[in-house]
Amino acid sequence: MPENVFTEIELALKQGLEDTANVSLNGQAVPVRVVTPDPDLVELTLPVTTLQLIDVRRGFDRMENEFEVEKDLAAGTARVALPEQPYDLFYTVRGHTASSRDDRLLLGQYLRFADAHPVLTGASGRRFYLARSLAFRDRSTEREFERALTFTVKARMPVGVEKLVPLTREHRLEVEALNGA
Repeated sequence: MPENVFTEIELALKQGLEDTANVSLNGQAVPVRVVTPDPDLVELTLPVTTLQLIDVRRGFDRMENEFEVEKDLAAGTARVALPEQPYDLFYTVRGHTASSRDDRLLLGQYLRFADAHPVLTGASGRRFYLARSLAFRDRSTEREFERALTFTVKARMPVGVEKLVPLTREHRLEVEALNGA
């Protein structure tokens, strides 16, 4: 069982990207290495795919629309909890090979993977959504080229925020017209 939401997402992405039905070079699986925090400090054996969490932001879709309510009628209070909130996790995937041709082949397979798998299922059965917005960078420094694809994973994470609020009673009055007025 994964330790947290991040490791669960990274495990699901790793399994999907290492599946030869999704990504391969010459019919062989390309291993995936999760790198953090600085990929320059990691020695890589080629070919390899690196996966890196580069940013986390609060998501605004369906924000604060799910509540858990526990009423205490004797005390006249209720505990209102926000169990989970949406977050956008930005991941960058890079292919590292000996040739720029193979780099491009991997990039195309990463794009197809993201399009073919809009929903990732984690080890716990939790579902994560790959956003359709993708970003591509082709940056060169001297004779080194970097082709990286960034995509967003939509996740909901526990926040543990709760409030104690007073209960109110609803009184209904029914008014009936007199003398047809």
